[in-house]
Amino acid sequence: MRRCVIFFSALLLTGPALAEPQAAAARAATVQAIANELNTSYIDAAKARQLAGVLQRTDFAKAKTDEAFADMVTQLMQDQAKDLHLRLFYNAEALPEQRSSQPSPADVAQRQQRLRKANYGIDRVERLPGNIGYLKTSFFAAAGDSAPFIGAAMTLLSNADALIIDLRENDGGSTDGVPLLASYLFDERVHIADLYRREGNLTEQQWTSLAVPGSRFGAEKDVYLLTSKSTFSAAEGLAFALQNKKRVTIVGETTRGGAHPARIKKINAHFRLMVPTSTARDPVTLKDWEGVGVAPDIAVPAAEALARAQLLILKKAQAGTQDAKAGAELQKRIDELVSQQP
Repeated sequence: MRRCVIFFSALLLTGPALAEPQAAAARAATVQAIANELNTSYIDAAKARQLAGVLQRTDFAKAKTDEAFADMVTQLMQDQAKDLHLRLFYNAEALPEQRSSQPSPADVAQRQQRLRKANYGIDRVERLPGNIGYLKTSFFAAAGDSAPFIGAAMTLLSNADALIIDLRENDGGSTDGVPLLASYLFDERVHIADLYRREGNLTEQQWTSLAVPGSRFGAEKDVYLLTSKSTFSAAEGLAFALQNKKRVTIVGETTRGGAHPARIKKINAHFRLMVPTSTARDPVTLKDWEGVGVAPDIAVPAAEALARAQLLILKKAQAGTQDAKAGAELQKRIDELVSQQP
């Protein structure tokens, strides 16, 4: 009996040691696959080569689980490239084999259900005192899905004297949501951005559209965008494009700095890589906001941005009115907002 116990204990002791080379080999293969994908698709070829080298030289043995390994790779890539879109995801269940390019009806139904529950990224549509329109979004759904709902929101806001678009909690989404929303703020077609993709060396121009669902807000009335340190990706793209066109005043904080639209690539059965394959650029300067963010025109803490934007609108309206009663009502609202300030 004692011999059996000793033998079983020896198996327990040698088991992990036998498994470690296999785990190390699997991780090395994963790292090599990540390096290959970066060299093929990452928007910055020079950084891709640098990243690949760093990953291949790094010892990931301290990551005791696959989740920890994914986190460690993600942190390393982001630290080296200063690109917050770079990310490695781990799936405990094996990922399905390569699917058809067309999603199944079940996938489409699930996606639409998620979008409906999230109201296509539209959190609030409101008319604030002083006839100020207010639109808060948390993400940009694809234009093909969100257009009717963006159109409904903008129609409700079209009679406002000024508009506030709140992007403080918007972490991005579909790039074609940018020209869709921007189209409501111009009266003619405007070239607002270029999307350059390394794969295929392609450039896609983004223009506002003359045909939109619902009513336009138009090009003449004032528009304010609210931003924060959390504003990211496509939401930054809207702020960047409209600021460059001098169509908006941005109030709040400098945004996170992610100008590289990304795609999800399957690495193997358990890992997927979010890899930035494109960059959004101003069509005139060819500059983007990657790593630096979009700076506000009026810098205030994000929590104070909504009140500050309202004050700017109301004071301008008050200065332009000849109606004593209207001026008094505006002053009352101004006093209320001032009293709420820290």
